[in-house]
Amino acid sequence: MLLVIKILDEILADDNLVWGKNLENNKQKFLVELNSEIIEELTKSRNELDRIDENELPIFKNNIQKIKKEKLLDGVGFFVVDGVCLENFSVNEKKSIFMLISKILGELLIQNIQQEKIIVIKDVGKSMKTGGRYHETKEGGSHHTDSPQWKNVPDWLGLFCVHNAKKGGTNLFLSAYTIHNMILKERKDLLNFLYEKFHFDKRGEFKDGESPTVFEPIFEYKEGKLRFRYLRNYIDAGHNVQNQPLSKSQKEALSFLDGLMHDENIVLGYDLKPGDMVFSDNHWILHGRTSFEDHDDKNLKREMLRTWVKDRMS
Repeated sequence: MLLVIKILDEILADDNLVWGKNLENNKQKFLVELNSEIIEELTKSRNELDRIDENELPIFKNNIQKIKKEKLLDGVGFFVVDGVCLENFSVNEKKSIFMLISKILGELLIQNIQQEKIIVIKDVGKSMKTGGRYHETKEGGSHHTDSPQWKNVPDWLGLFCVHNAKKGGTNLFLSAYTIHNMILKERKDLLNFLYEKFHFDKRGEFKDGESPTVFEPIFEYKEGKLRFRYLRNYIDAGHNVQNQPLSKSQKEALSFLDGLMHDENIVLGYDLKPGDMVFSDNHWILHGRTSFEDHDDKNLKREMLRTWVKDRMS
């Protein structure tokens, strides 16, 4: 039986879905502050933020659920909590608040075979060219969604900025809808290839008897929503592992996609400062960063904390 792949074949104009660098002029669409009532509630419980249940903070919880609907579900697909509103909290208290927001958004997922639910993103001297993971390097340029090598990817991605870099390390955000529109306009002939399945390398994190790759499409359109998974070097590695070389057409489609994602007009750059938190829809918001130069003092080196969250409704 021939499997019919449903493709989004129309150019969309919804500016909550289709945006780029121009979003810099509409920061109210993604930048939020926690109001004084919420701060007061958090302050009263500051000595137990690391162990309190989010249901014991009703004002805070209701506000985050409102932001989730307005920004993640019905808005531009991500939001940034401006750390200025949390300036009177310690770093550890902010970490706890970050974890509480993650838990309000859904269920925290285990991120690796070490069973960790929170990952430190910090340069440890590795390079992706020699097998290092992106979050262990100071390299930039790899626009991607998180965990494309899982069958079921995280719904939400959370990042908390502990320290920013000495220079560079700007966080970058892209909309898969904007990318899709541009492919339709410029190279519609390549779109079908990006709806085909590719092998994504599991980076050695699989159990005995399991496939070392997951076989999934880059673009997928179902239930009226566009989904996107991508990390180029995982695809190259996955096809090498499976000894299934990419076809000429697949390579052309991927190269075009890579080039397109570096069009500065479709990329929103935002410099996260210490205390800032960002949460995004991992199904259609790509992220990346510019390369960076770090501080010599190890206590000041660029550091982010990452959570992966499964929406309880999914």
